[in-house]
Amino acid sequence: MFAKLKTLLTYKNLLIMNLFIVIVKILYIILIQKEFVTLEDFTIAKNIVKYHQYSEFIDQGGTAFKLPVYPFFISFFLEIFGDNALLGIAIFQALLSFFTPILLFRITKLFGFEKVGIIAGFFFIFSPSYFLYPGIIEASNVFISILLLWFYLYFKIWFSVNNSNNEFIILGIVSALLFLTQVVVVPLACIMILALLIFKKINFRQFSFIVIVTALLYSPWVIRNYIIFDKIVLSKTPAWQNIYYGFTENGQLMDDLKLISKEKDHQLYQTRDEINELVMEKIYEDEIVKATKNEPHYFVKKAASNFFCLWFVPPKYFDDNSLSVLFGRKIYVVLLNIFTLVSLVFLYRRSKLLFWFSLLFFANFSFPYMIGHAANMRFKLDFEWYQFILIALLILEFAGYYKQKKRI
Repeated sequence: MFAKLKTLLTYKNLLIMNLFIVIVKILYIILIQKEFVTLEDFTIAKNIVKYHQYSEFIDQGGTAFKLPVYPFFISFFLEIFGDNALLGIAIFQALLSFFTPILLFRITKLFGFEKVGIIAGFFFIFSPSYFLYPGIIEASNVFISILLLWFYLYFKIWFSVNNSNNEFIILGIVSALLFLTQVVVVPLACIMILALLIFKKINFRQFSFIVIVTALLYSPWVIRNYIIFDKIVLSKTPAWQNIYYGFTENGQLMDDLKLISKEKDHQLYQTRDEINELVMEKIYEDEIVKATKNEPHYFVKKAASNFFCLWFVPPKYFDDNSLSVLFGRKIYVVLLNIFTLVSLVFLYRRSKLLFWFSLLFFANFSFPYMIGHAANMRFKLDFEWYQFILIALLILEFAGYYKQKKRI
C-alpha cells in the first residue's frame, strides 16, 4: 500500500492536483460564492482610491488601524476593476494560493525532505478552510504567501555556503513587506534573522545588509505615523482594543469573562467614526480597568480561554454543530492538533533544533492572541500550514517504521 502511495506522491502530481483545485476554487468563487466579506482594509482602500488618503474615516484624517500592504493591494484592484474589484481580488487570491504548496515543497527540499513538502502540499490543497479562504477579502491570503517566500529565502541563506549580496537585499525587502502585512510575525522573524548571525551562517556585514534594507523600507511607515499622530506608532494602533474585545460577548467563550455587554460594545463601536483612534485606545484601556479592576486572574483565565479558541474554533462557532462546521472545522482541527502533538514527540527524538523551533513558531502565533482575543478563524490559518509539515514528517516516520518491520 505504501509503495503504491509513494508512486503517487510526486511533485508533478502535486502540481497537477494543485492546478485543478485552484480552477475549482475560481469556479466556486464565480458561480457559487458571489458575495464577499470585507473588513476595515477595504474601507481604507476605497478612501485611497477616492480621496488619495490612507484613512478609514476621512473626517478624522490618516489611520494606522491596519498595516498598509493589504489595503494598497485592494486599492490596486479597485482602481483597475471598479465595481468588480472584489471578484477580481478573490480570483487573484485563489491564483496566489497555487504557490503555497510549491513553496512548502521548496522549503522542505532545502532540508532534504522533498516527500514531506509534497505531502504537506496535498494537505493544503484538500484543506476545507484554505479552499474557502480566498473568497474572504482579508490579509491572511497575501500574508501566507509572503511568509512562505520569506522562509524559503531565509533557509536558502541558512543552508548555502556562498551567498551573494543580492540574496541579503532581497531578504531585507521581503522582510519589510512581511512586517508591513502582519505584525504578529515580527518577533519570530527578528529572532530568526539574529540566529543567522549567532549560528555563524552569515557575518556581521551581511547581517547589516538585511537589517538596513528592512529598516529603510519599513521606516517610511513609522515616519508617516509620527507626522499623522505626533506620536511614535511602530506598527498599528489597535492594542487595548484587542485586549478589550477579548472581554466582550462576541469575543469571549467563557461566560464569566464576558465583562463588556453587547450594548456597551456596540455603543463604543459606533463612536469610532467620531473619535480619534488613539483616544479610542485610551477609552478601551479605561473600560478594561473598570471591568477587571486589574485583577490578574481575569487575564490569566482569558489567556487560557483564548488559547483554546485559537486552537479549536472561535467563540461564535463553538455551539455551531452544522455539518459544515462540525466536519469542515471542528473534527478536522482536533485531528490536526492531535497528530501535531504526536509529531512533536517524534521530532524531539529526531531533531532537537527543529523541535524547539516548532515550539517557538507556535508560541509566536499563540501568545499575541492569548493577550488580545481569538475571535477570528484567520488567526489560526496564518500558521496552520506548518502543522501540515509536522504531520507529513510523522507519516513518513510511520512509513519508514512499517517498511523496516516488514523486512524483519
